[in-house]
Amino acid sequence: MQAMIGWGDILTRKYAAKIATLVLAVWLHASNSMLTATTMPSAVNDIGGLNLLYWTFSIYLVGSIVAGASAGLLVVKSNIRTLMIRFALIYAFGCVVVALAPTMPVVLGGRMLQGLGGGGLMGLVYIAQSRFFPSQFVPKIIACISVTWMIAAFCGPMIGGAFATWGVWRMAYWVFGAQALLLIIAINLLLPNDASKITSKSERIPIVRLATLALAIVLMSLAGADYDRVTSPLLVLSGVMALALFVFRDRAALSSRILPKALTNLNHPIGNGVLTIFLLCLCIMSFLIYGPTIIIKLHGVTPFTAGLIVMGETLAWSCSALIFSSTAENKEPMLIRVGSSLVVIGLIAMALTLSGQALWMIVIATLIGSTGFGMMWGFIIKRIIINASTDEKARTSSLLPMTLQLGFALGAAIAGIIANSLGLSETMNNDDIRHVAFWLFIGFVPLALLGNLFAWRFVR
Repeated sequence: MQAMIGWGDILTRKYAAKIATLVLAVWLHASNSMLTATTMPSAVNDIGGLNLLYWTFSIYLVGSIVAGASAGLLVVKSNIRTLMIRFALIYAFGCVVVALAPTMPVVLGGRMLQGLGGGGLMGLVYIAQSRFFPSQFVPKIIACISVTWMIAAFCGPMIGGAFATWGVWRMAYWVFGAQALLLIIAINLLLPNDASKITSKSERIPIVRLATLALAIVLMSLAGADYDRVTSPLLVLSGVMALALFVFRDRAALSSRILPKALTNLNHPIGNGVLTIFLLCLCIMSFLIYGPTIIIKLHGVTPFTAGLIVMGETLAWSCSALIFSSTAENKEPMLIRVGSSLVVIGLIAMALTLSGQALWMIVIATLIGSTGFGMMWGFIIKRIIINASTDEKARTSSLLPMTLQLGFALGAAIAGIIANSLGLSETMNNDDIRHVAFWLFIGFVPLALLGNLFAWRFVR
């Protein structure tokens, strides 16, 4: 059994600078993914393109997932430090393109570049944590990532809103481009040269497979963009089929594999762990998308108050990750079982409270599932990486953020279908909104239970 690791062991001269560099990379990706929420309305007033507004986030997601999927393959051809510099340069160039964009299509091109850079950085962060730190440090590093993500989720829209209010929305992207250059300096100074790279120069980037993955994300995004009773479910189904095709084509590939072979083996910890992450992440999107609107409609609170409740959910995840990151190794299976169970309990609590109960009960319900996530998150990732073979660790590590984002994308699409199929609209009365609110959460319980099944198999 490994000795319990405290924060004093990790925040040392040997490790603190590396952690700070990885945290900056996470900040750039997480905050910029939300920046468009408050800058793009001003951009539309300036350059037009309201019909393309939805895609400013979705195209970032496409680039992010594709780059994250490629990170595990690229890192066997080059070292982590070099790759992080290249992705940071792509990110910075994307920021410049958006800052100078004369039309919305050019903005979308810049957002794609930002997504490629940010997603590549995020994939490399997960690889770096297993290369640069002992395995017992992973839960604490994941806790640092969770806290950074929480701060970014709150500050990203706020920063964008401040620049938009001052009438200089373009300046927000200049600022983030400058931060990417700062990251490049930090990488050069603070990250070690990774001498464990594997030479495989003959392997090519699998363009067709990556295009299939991008198609899956686009189809899911289209399903949530403009609801139709017939086409939206078909788009989701087509997206899932494209995702499955990507997985099994990659599994059969003789070279340039992106995913670890154990991914499709449900008798292996990696297969069960990844499916746990995918299904449980899929189940939490309803509140992030529709929760604030429903709370405002039913309880008459201000958007600021609704935003604080959403922030509380993120804060609970981060605090839980920090609190439980020092748990002894023999307690990890229990935390994973309890955490996954709390996600299901949280969904049921949200279905029962959001549809009309007192506001304080809603707050408690939102905290249940997010606390469960924080409780188990770092230990699931740690155990997935530990169970990967030496030559599969890079692929496995880069798969984790991709799985997270794919779960969010599919969850958002399914939540949109549920809400729109039940007729959610501005003109609905409160009783109808309560009905929609109930099904927006109870509808995901079967998927959360399936995620629990894989979680319990994972630690069996």
